[in-house]
Order: sequence, then C-alpha cells, then structure tokens
Amino acid sequence: MLNIKNLVKVYPPNVRAVDDVSLTLERGVVGLIGHNGAGKTTLLDMLCTLSRPTAGQILFDGVDIVARPDAMRQRLGFLPQNFGAQANLTAQDFLAYLAALKGVRDPARVRQCLELVNLQDCARRRMTDFSGGMRRRLGIAQALLGDPDFVVVDEPTTGLDLDERMRFRALMAELGRKKLVLISTHIVSDIENIASALLVMDRGKLLAQTEPQRLLAQLRGNIWSLSTTQQHYEELRESVHVLHVLQHSGGVDLRLAHRERPCAQALPLEPSLEDALLAFPRLNRESTA
Repeated sequence: MLNIKNLVKVYPPNVRAVDDVSLTLERGVVGLIGHNGAGKTTLLDMLCTLSRPTAGQILFDGVDIVARPDAMRQRLGFLPQNFGAQANLTAQDFLAYLAALKGVRDPARVRQCLELVNLQDCARRRMTDFSGGMRRRLGIAQALLGDPDFVVVDEPTTGLDLDERMRFRALMAELGRKKLVLISTHIVSDIENIASALLVMDRGKLLAQTEPQRLLAQLRGNIWSLSTTQQHYEELRESVHVLHVLQHSGGVDLRLAHRERPCAQALPLEPSLEDALLAFPRLNRESTA
C-alpha cells in the first residue's frame, strides 16, 4: 500500500510544484491525469526516489521511502517519459545488463520481458536501429525486469501504434490484478477501460481521487454540444470552455464545458474521460473561485 501524507515540493524562488498532496493507493491500475504543469511528473519523481520532497511523507507498506529510498527501489519498476535507450547494445544485452544491476538472477527473465512487449524477434538487434515505438516498448520491458510490486509509467504509449497500445493496456490490466500500477498519461484511452481509480491534478494540487464513473457523474450536466454561427462562437468563447471545434461551410460545431446551459440552443452531452482531462480542472477552479 502506498500512503502519501501532506506531500510538498517547492522549487526556487517559490514554485509549489506539488502542494500538500495526500492519498492512499492499493493494488490496481491508477490513472494520473492533468494538464502540462499540473505537477504529475514532479509527483512521480518523488515516488520513484529521484527527488526528495520539501515536506511530507511517502510510505510504501509502512516504510518511509524518503528516509529509506532503497526500500522502494528494490520493489519499483519505472518507465520515465524520456526513456532514451540510445546505447549501442542489442535489446537482449541491454536488458541483461539492467537485470544484473537489479539483482535479477533468472536468465529467462530477459526473454520473458521481451515477449511481454512483442520484441522477442528483435532481441539481437541493436537499439540504435530501433524506432521510437520499439524503444518505448523496450522501456516497458526494463520496468518489468525485477517483477516489481509498484509499477510507474509516465506517458507510456508515446510513439506506439494502435496494436501496440492495445497490447500495453492488456499488459497493464493484467499487472494491476496483483500490483499497484500508476500511469500518468495525456492519452485518456490508455486508461479509460482499465483504471480502477483516477487522480486528477491541477497546479500542484490533487483535485480528485475517485473512480472513473464517479468523476463522469460529477461532470454530468456540464458538457454541451452546440451548432452555431462563427459570430456566435466568437461571442461565446470568452465565457465557456471550448473542448472541440469543427468548422464547416454552414458554421461551427462545438463541444463545450460550462456549469449551466450556455445558451438555449445548447444540448447536453454525456461526458467522457477526455472531457475530464480537458475540463475538470477549470470547472473546479470556477466553482471554488
């Protein structure tokens, strides 16, 4: 179990990248969403012991990982957003090297991890010949080498095609049956059918820790469609949150977020998790202003 208490990270001169975050997570797939600058990567860096918090506690199964970072590192699998993997090694040799550093002694584990990400046929190819998507898959493989109890992945499907993304989702769903899997992503489809919980961050704060369906219920009645003229769109755009715009010869089709019906012609829509990513932080700020 992961228990975070009043976590704060301040960067000079006085930027609160993570601002008094508290939460408790158990096994399952958890999606972490929020706009750029919300504090997601800073939070992940502290969870992965890459950065020390300014204040607060991080406990994993009761162990203070700020005081004892090795206790987390031995049980962690981490795929950072900028996983380069540029070494002039084969995929197999690269994973074998990392396995040795992690103390993984089973020689079959490298092959198993390559199979998990569908790279077994490329095991003897050099990473310098890999595409961006193949490097990303190799990054997922290295995160799983030590059979970790806690898996953290930051923007994991960047560069992956549709089939690879589907394989990734299936793999994360399977891992989430026995482990805690935390996925930070802008691609909401990566988590919408596999996440048992969502964390929504905005400006360093945790706005919500909830189930996906409960978050959608909170947005219900705030998402609207509107077909209108270009002139009316220009008049509205300052007072509503425009999620999507489709311009055509007859005018403009809009998907909007607003706490109440923005005009008589607007029709209510069932919210999606993409709406939650795009609109929930702003709607929350407006409701607490």
